[in-house]
Amino acid sequence: MLRFFMMLFCAMSLFATTPKDTIVIAVENEPERINPLFSEDHDVAIGLVFSGLTRFDEKMNLAPDLASSWKVSKDGLEYEFTLRDDVLWHDGTKFSAKDVEFSINALKDEKLNSPSKVNFDAVKEVKIIDDYHIKITLSKPFPPFLDALSVGILPKHLLEKENLNTTKFNQNPIGTGSYKLKQWKQGQYMILEANENYYLSKVKTPKLILKHIKDPSVSAIELKNETIDVALVDFSLASSFKNDKNFKIIQMPSADYRALMFNLDNEFLKDPKVRLALNYAIDKKVIVDSLLHSFGSVANHPLEKSWANPDNFSTYHYDVKKANELLKQAGFVKNKNGILEKDGKEFSFEMYAMSDDPLRVALVNILQSEFLKLGVKAKAIAKPSGSFDYTKIDSFLVGWGSPYDPDFHTFRVFASSEDAALNSSGWNFGHYQNAKVDKALLNARNSLDVNQRKKHYKEFIQALHEDPAFLFIAYIDYPLVFRANISGIKSHVLGHHGVGFTWNAYEWSKN
Repeated sequence: MLRFFMMLFCAMSLFATTPKDTIVIAVENEPERINPLFSEDHDVAIGLVFSGLTRFDEKMNLAPDLASSWKVSKDGLEYEFTLRDDVLWHDGTKFSAKDVEFSINALKDEKLNSPSKVNFDAVKEVKIIDDYHIKITLSKPFPPFLDALSVGILPKHLLEKENLNTTKFNQNPIGTGSYKLKQWKQGQYMILEANENYYLSKVKTPKLILKHIKDPSVSAIELKNETIDVALVDFSLASSFKNDKNFKIIQMPSADYRALMFNLDNEFLKDPKVRLALNYAIDKKVIVDSLLHSFGSVANHPLEKSWANPDNFSTYHYDVKKANELLKQAGFVKNKNGILEKDGKEFSFEMYAMSDDPLRVALVNILQSEFLKLGVKAKAIAKPSGSFDYTKIDSFLVGWGSPYDPDFHTFRVFASSEDAALNSSGWNFGHYQNAKVDKALLNARNSLDVNQRKKHYKEFIQALHEDPAFLFIAYIDYPLVFRANISGIKSHVLGHHGVGFTWNAYEWSKN
C-alpha cells in the first residue's frame, strides 16, 4: 500500500495541473512495439501514430483514410484504390503506393508473427498501377477486407531492409497519423506531438500525453487531483463524477465482452456436458448489476453487438437444477465432502485472471464461489499478465470483442485452424475444435451476400451454444470521464479493453 501511494505521489508531481496546450489521457495498455502489424486491437498509441487505407467514422461506418476512394469487382476478388497524394510521413517523405505494397506483403511474410496475418491470407497479388493507384487481387472472396485495411500502413523507405520483428523502428515509429511520438518512457508515459501535416484536418491540441495507468480506480483519483484530463474509470467510481461540474461523463458502448475460456485439453472440461453445466450455473444478470453497476449487459455469444447478431438465439438461463442434471449425466457423483467425483477423481480445475485487472480478478472469485455450490472445486488464481501460458492452464478469464466486421474476433478465436498450439498467430488458446463452427465461420468469411453471412453466423452461434468454448458473462459499457473544459470528444462503439475512445483525438481541444 505504501508503494502504491509513493507511485501515485510521483505521478502527481510529474503531471501536476496539466497545461492548456496538452491533454493527458490515461491508457490501460502499453504495447511492446508501436507497430500496427503487431497490434492486438487494444493499443491506443498505434491508432494515433499510424493510419490505414480505411477508417471508421462516428457511426462506425467505413470511411476513406489514406485511400480516397476504391472500386471492388462484382466477384469480390479485385480491389482498386485511389490513394491520397497529399500525405507525408512524419519524417517529411511522401506517402505512396509503394508503402501499401510493402505493408501488405509484410503481412504475407511467414516469418512475421502478426495477429493480423489471418486477414490477409486471401491476398494473391498486390500491383502498383502508379504512385497513387494500387490494385489488390484476392484468391477468394473475403468481405471483411476493407475493414481489415484499416490496419496502419508502414513506411517502406525506413523498413525495407529491416527485420520487422526486431527493428528499432518499433520503439521509434514514423507514421502518417495525427500525432508523432516524441518521447516514450516505458511503463510510465508517451508524449506525442501534433502532426502539422495531418491530411484529414488541422490537429487542435499540440500535445497529448498517454499516461500508462493499469487500474481504472487510480485513473479516477488522478482525474480528481487534476493530474490527468481524460480516462476510462472504474464502474463503482463513475457516479462520483456525475454531479461534479468540473467533469463530463459519457457511457461508451462497446463490443468488449468478458468470458471464462475453457481449455479442452483438461480431462473434465473437454466434456461438452460439463461446459454446458457450468454455463447454466451462473446468474449473469446479478453480476452485471452488482459488479459493473449496470455499465454493461449480459453476454450470451460473441456477436451480440454486431450487425450479425440474429433476432433470435439460444441462451443459458440461470438453472442450477439443470446444471446438476448435466453433471450427473457426465458421470459425476458427490463424495462425502460434497465435492463431485468421477472415476475416483475430484472435479477441480484452475481459473486464471490477470492480477492487474480488478474486474477479471473479481469475476473469477465469483465463479469460484458459484461453482463450489455445485460441488466443483474451481480455484481462482490471479497472476501478472505474461507470467503464465494461456494455452496450458485449465481456464482463463478472457476478454475479446471487435466493433468491426464479425469475422475479426470470431475466426481468430474459435476456428480450429487458429489453435495457438498449431498456429503461432492464432488466438484459439483453449484448443477448441468443432466442425460445425469451422464450416459456419469459413462460409461467413467467404460469402459476398450479407444475408448469407448473417445466416452462417447464426449457424456459428447455435453450434457454439451446443458445444461452448467459453462461459460468456458480460459486455462492458465504459464510463469515459473528462475535464469539462475539453471539447470535441464524441461517443464511439469501443473495442477490446475500451480502445477506440481516442478515435477522433485530433479534434479534441482544451478551452
